[in-house]
Amino acid sequence: MMQQNIRISGTGGQGVIASGEFLSEALFMKKLEVMFSRSYGASARGGACMSQIMVADHVINDLQFEQSDVLLCLSLPAFKKFMPVAKPDSFIIVDTHVYDRAEDIREDVEIIQVSARDIAVGLGNQIVANMVMLGALAKHSEMVNLDLLKDAVNTNMRESMREINLKALQKGYDSV
Repeated sequence: MMQQNIRISGTGGQGVIASGEFLSEALFMKKLEVMFSRSYGASARGGACMSQIMVADHVINDLQFEQSDVLLCLSLPAFKKFMPVAKPDSFIIVDTHVYDRAEDIREDVEIIQVSARDIAVGLGNQIVANMVMLGALAKHSEMVNLDLLKDAVNTNMRESMREINLKALQKGYDSV
């Protein structure tokens, strides 16, 4: 039986909650069991926030999310906070701007650096860095694939932002 805990973390305004929702939708479309929760500080923009997704090929009975199998980090405070609670041998996808400023990097996890912010800025809006990270996740995970993420964006994203988010997913996938 397969079960994974995925944590997406960053700062309010980075699309952390939205990316958790899109990832959850893509996993649900794959007919997997999905539990999604989110947490954000009192001040949405600028405060710490995270999305947690539990996904399994069986009924999820234990909803305790303690350690992550997969961690996506969009901010340095999130990286510092959640890197210690990633499982050994898990993988962490981190923006290169965050990684370059980080200290005490664990050696028992796989670190995947993604130039998410730079790619997003190159596309014209740094807010889509979250989708660049999801694209990179699709490349490294057997759990979700790029087509399902694109389907989730096409189904749930407002039309004015759909094209740039689809491009961000593809660029993230191609970048790693």
